[in-house]
Amino acid sequence: MQKEQLFRTLVDEYGKKIFRICCWYFNDPDERDDAYQEALIRIWEHADTFKGRSKISTWIYRVTMNACLSGIRSDKRRRRHLVEDGGSLDDLEIMEFHEENDPEHEQKLLFFRDFMSVLDTADRTLVSLYLEELSTREMAEITGLSESNVRVRIFRIKDQVKKQWEEYSHGIGRL
Repeated sequence: MQKEQLFRTLVDEYGKKIFRICCWYFNDPDERDDAYQEALIRIWEHADTFKGRSKISTWIYRVTMNACLSGIRSDKRRRRHLVEDGGSLDDLEIMEFHEENDPEHEQKLLFFRDFMSVLDTADRTLVSLYLEELSTREMAEITGLSESNVRVRIFRIKDQVKKQWEEYSHGIGRL
């Protein structure tokens, strides 16, 4: 298969998933779009060198995750310079979800956005891959963690989400 045709096929099949992963890493639309574009560029540059040692989806998620992590490192350097130069850090924008206008749904999205923002990069990666419904094995291959470590971390994150949502939702009810 020709490189251009392979790339188009990959983007058609995985483009939305790549974009969703970028959404979990970046609230700012420009940063999200930059990470998405960077992931596509990397896939284009290396599509014909994929050796098939893992599933193509695993390779694509790994490329996307690395593009997002590079964007985060770049953003941290940029923000550090802004602060050093006396600039201000804007509040993160709330990710826009147009599927529902339900107030409870909006509260859940706000909660989850805040929850994701305090997770370390490894856990944020696991959550984004879990939400893409990847198997424990695939998540382990992408992150370099053992399968048992992935299972334990996912369990702990789920438990943490449950506990924090209960605290958060009870706090809202008292307002």
